[in-house]
Amino acid sequence: MRFVESARIMLERSDFLRDIYNLAGRVPPYRRFVKSNIKKRIAEVEASRGYSLMIETSSVCNAKCTFCASLTMKREKKIMTDEVFETLLARLQTEGIKPRWIDLFCQGEPLLDRSLFSRVKKLKAVFPQSRVRITTNFAAATDGAIEELLSCGLDSVFISLNASSPETYARIMRLNYERTIQNVNRLLEQRKARRSSLKVLVSMVLCPENAGEEAAFVRMWKDKVDSVRLQRAADFGGKIDMRPGYRPNTLLYPCNDLFERIPILSNGEVALCCQDVEGIIQLNVRDHSLIDIFHSPQFKHFRDKHLRGEINQLRMCRNCFGVHSNGAQWLFQNFE
Repeated sequence: MRFVESARIMLERSDFLRDIYNLAGRVPPYRRFVKSNIKKRIAEVEASRGYSLMIETSSVCNAKCTFCASLTMKREKKIMTDEVFETLLARLQTEGIKPRWIDLFCQGEPLLDRSLFSRVKKLKAVFPQSRVRITTNFAAATDGAIEELLSCGLDSVFISLNASSPETYARIMRLNYERTIQNVNRLLEQRKARRSSLKVLVSMVLCPENAGEEAAFVRMWKDKVDSVRLQRAADFGGKIDMRPGYRPNTLLYPCNDLFERIPILSNGEVALCCQDVEGIIQLNVRDHSLIDIFHSPQFKHFRDKHLRGEINQLRMCRNCFGVHSNGAQWLFQNFE
């Protein structure tokens, strides 16, 4: 594993190291350095229209993860229609948006979208410079889906496993562990056989149910996949009871996603961010341009709060990993 990845894993696993990192985040020269990077990067993204996209082609999910707000989501769970997808694609081209990343995921399971692979091909044809990826629990993967994953032009797949034992996996995700692991191993075997460049990453969201399994999880996957990610949970703006919670911290850093990532939900509405389960912006790509939505008063309110250091006043944001990262996401923008 790369040094940055190893360091990130150590930080996520250790309260002591996070406390040291938080102390470093309070040093004035460091804060000025991050602030300078924030200003520069916002200007660069706006000038180039190099926004990243999160396209929720499916808000339907086959898992029931204990740390996810999808179970209590009130908006309709659906597959994005072709009309919405084509409208979005047309707007991206008309408005000159040149996405750096395109994530085909938000609250649902992308493999439940039967049009997923044809949509990947369309996006890669229109935006060949963009890196397209999905996040999936991979439980629904079939041999046909694995073949499509390796041939559709997808750049990377994040597989959310969240456990290193069948019992923990069942408690957290309500899915069959053995079947999912078989799917992942088939993908890795086929990737090797085809000499595919597809990046495969596995992740664990840290929660009480998998406490103590982090080391075993890293050992299990570090030599098999391209990256192993550990990530603390978020509370989705108070929608779920996040345990353990974030330690009180009055010095939070702005979230880069709020300034450079445009999430489009399966109904065509633009969300504030990936934690905005219901879609509080209430503006749809069928009726408004993406740029106008992204610079609407609703977004401006949140961005101003972040830049003024008033993040703790925002219920949607104060218990999210993004603002507790001490600005690291502004400094490691090429970290995949």
